[in-house]
Amino acid sequence: MSLSLMRFAVSFVLVFFLFCPLYAADKKAKGSVLFIADSVVLGNNGVKECLSALQNMFDKEYGKNKIEVKSYSFFDLNTSQALKLAQYTLEKQQDIRFMIVMAGEGNFYNLNGFSDYLHYEGKYLPSEAVISPKDADAAFKLNIAVADFYNSISASVNSPLKYSASAAYRQIAGNEPKTFNGYRAKIIPSFALLKADSKSSPDAYFADKNKLAWSYISQKQYDKAEELLREMLAENQLNSGIYYALGSLYLARDKKYAEAALSAFIDGIMADPFDSGNKCYKALALMYMSYKGKILNEILYFSGVLKSFIGEINPEINAICAINSTDYDKKMSDINRWIISDIKRIDDLCRKKGAGLIINGYPPEAKAESILKNITYSVNTVFVDNSSMMSANRDKNKVYLEMAEKLFAATKRK
Repeated sequence: MSLSLMRFAVSFVLVFFLFCPLYAADKKAKGSVLFIADSVVLGNNGVKECLSALQNMFDKEYGKNKIEVKSYSFFDLNTSQALKLAQYTLEKQQDIRFMIVMAGEGNFYNLNGFSDYLHYEGKYLPSEAVISPKDADAAFKLNIAVADFYNSISASVNSPLKYSASAAYRQIAGNEPKTFNGYRAKIIPSFALLKADSKSSPDAYFADKNKLAWSYISQKQYDKAEELLREMLAENQLNSGIYYALGSLYLARDKKYAEAALSAFIDGIMADPFDSGNKCYKALALMYMSYKGKILNEILYFSGVLKSFIGEINPEINAICAINSTDYDKKMSDINRWIISDIKRIDDLCRKKGAGLIINGYPPEAKAESILKNITYSVNTVFVDNSSMMSANRDKNKVYLEMAEKLFAATKRK
């Protein structure tokens, strides 16, 4: 071989390795793929099956243990929660080569993070708490304050000096609640915490009965479920989980029980208002996003009154008060903008860390599907369309495998 030919060959090899990273790096270097998923469609088992198939494809292509597929998934994960997970993992792990995100549908009923999005956009001003969870007898004080707004006799009975005006107000206005933001509430909380005979017991005490009640609900034996839950409430008026089950029963039973469901959720919130795990808050947000009509005014009234005392303590209350509308289209528009903002921020994070972003789509009937599909602002983002394969009649194992194949193909397009 001549010297000039040898120089050309060496130069060709150098150029090949420098400009073909899939050959020079992907075949040798280790890395990871992170899948952040809302499991509302696939279920936790479906996510595992899909990722297992995806891991096998990476192993076959690049060799065992070269690319590790990891995941964070839970039911109704929204884009703000996906954003936080992305921020954390990209900061802690330097080897993430691809981030797959399946989130957005949860935003339409899981409002945790909505006020954070607004704050980031400069459209939200946090409010100070009048009553802090650190205050002595905080829950009791909050119940009295809210009861006064609802013009409940519970306020003046429990704090006659401070709320003596309530008694005078009732003499003039009767028993109707005070007007808040131009509306006068019709659904009055029971304020069980303010009743002298209220009882409280640990959740474990009701574990078996609670399990049975949910079993009745799932079997549509609603009368039996309600009878059991009412029996449980008689023994414990301060267990928010019982109110949550009762409200869920009414929602499952028929839409005509919506007011009864809302009343149960409100009572559950007031029974234990500073518990971050109180599911009645989430149920309240679900009703606000799902329902239309006058019941939304009741939700806005309660949420507004509560927020005026607790400030920024609860994300669902923050979100409801921030949206502050009974107009369904406006609510949907606000959520769409939230989804887009968070996905853009995830994309920015990925680009800064050198990771490719893949958006995994939902079935065609999902509200978030069209929004996610139309996010075409960045060449760094690939959208995987799953709408054609997620039908009720499809074999689930085939769906998981086909999704894995599409995701694997998407990594080749990056």
